Amino acid sequence: MIFQFPVPHNDELLGSVLARFISRQGIREDKVALELLFGSRNIVPSALLQGHLSDLSRQVWHLWPATNDEMLEKHSILPVFKSFIEPSRYAAICSDLAFDSKSHSMLKTGINASSLVFPAYYRYCPICFNEDMKQYAYSYWRRQFHLPGVTACLTHRCVLVNSEFDLKPSRRHSFIEASSLSTMSRPSAAEVCEKPMLVYLASNIDRLLHQPFPYISPDQWTAFYDARLREVGLKSTKGVEHHQVESLFSQYWGDRFLKECGLDLVGGVTWLQTFFRKHRKHFSYLHHLLCLQALFPNWKLNDVFSVASSIRVQSAKRVYSSSQADLRAPEYRAVWHDLKKENASLKDIRATREGVRVYSWLYRFDNVWLKENLPIPFKNNRGRIVDWKKRDLEVVRTLLKIRSNSFDDLSLPRMTQQWFITQTKMRWGIDKHLSKLPLCQRFFIKYTESIEEFQVRRVLAIIVNAINFNEPIPRPYEIERLAGLSEKRIREATRRIIRENFEMVSCFKLPT
Repeated sequence: MIFQFPVPHNDELLGSVLARFISRQGIREDKVALELLFGSRNIVPSALLQGHLSDLSRQVWHLWPATNDEMLEKHSILPVFKSFIEPSRYAAICSDLAFDSKSHSMLKTGINASSLVFPAYYRYCPICFNEDMKQYAYSYWRRQFHLPGVTACLTHRCVLVNSEFDLKPSRRHSFIEASSLSTMSRPSAAEVCEKPMLVYLASNIDRLLHQPFPYISPDQWTAFYDARLREVGLKSTKGVEHHQVESLFSQYWGDRFLKECGLDLVGGVTWLQTFFRKHRKHFSYLHHLLCLQALFPNWKLNDVFSVASSIRVQSAKRVYSSSQADLRAPEYRAVWHDLKKENASLKDIRATREGVRVYSWLYRFDNVWLKENLPIPFKNNRGRIVDWKKRDLEVVRTLLKIRSNSFDDLSLPRMTQQWFITQTKMRWGIDKHLSKLPLCQRFFIKYTESIEEFQVRRVLAIIVNAINFNEPIPRPYEIERLAGLSEKRIREATRRIIRENFEMVSCFKLPT
């Protein structure tokens, strides 16, 4: 049972709260901390969207009586997406983070599919860190500092600094405390943010985190931006002046900042052109804020949501009617059957004049029958054919190089199959296609570490470290403690090496 738990600060990431708890308890083993906090050793922490909230609440409710929704609203980045996600999907994300064993929140919020570039490292404000250490003797991670688009601290108007700690560390089960910044080299002075537009952008993102703005549908956004473009003369009867819009947008933000956010204007049809057409999908908060600030600077965020939410969009499908429809339907159906025999796909049918005429009539007056009698969809596999033999060779060469570079590093985590795959930094799923990669299969069978091998390597690392620093070799029970091996989890091979075979080697004789 947990007998003490730190009081969370405003806007502190949940992972930061848990890291402070682990530090206060003096827990060195990640799995022990996970079992204490969540009741399970198989939890994978997430820096920005921590899941398994119901399990956490069950363990700390007597000390921190916060509901699952309060944890998400006050200690995660989820609220910034709330106004741009359907309410039903937002509720499903909250439920996943609270109760599901596997969370799909990164997928449902659109983070995985988005082009937005999230920080690779924890970020902090140097002045905030110094003030925290003076006031509390520790520091904590702020959630707003880790959102794309936020480059400045609103309190001190200074530029944020990247730490040395990965948001996705190689030790998947570890929590990183902000107070660890005191052990790394930090800038002696804070850099003042000289661009007011970046401070203003950070303040708008902060508002999205804290204010309950309403949900706006894609149709409402389309109508809103259409009216705004006409007001400023960027849209006429001929359409949107995309070149002028792009010129104003790039001039305001600069290519460097847009590239850092992942929203640079490259390629044929850019995202900016798609943004000012009909919204067939949701765009992220940063897409909206950048466009509003650059092109419509007189509009405040509260006014934008107030006007956009009041727009009433009629999305009813047009209904066609004809007094002769029932009489002529058999005739058109017979012609459609003939067209299906002569053509392989719907595209081929609509490429002919007769096909367009018949399809149009059936679509309007006999739509239900038409949907049931469409040709079998044509699947185009061009560009999807993969030379799996060639890919197998390329991947296994990469894996062998990783194995060679990491062979002498005793401090690495357990070299599992997933660890090797992560090191390749290949985005497609190697593990999902292993049946087509026989060389990779053999590599994983031969080189992945078993639990026994990993435990022996940890023991060896402690001994080698003692020799390198000319220190006495620890006793067996000290080695077990330093390696994090308990009586329940230590394997027989490791136990025999430490307890029986250790004293038999003369050069490693235990000190008296």
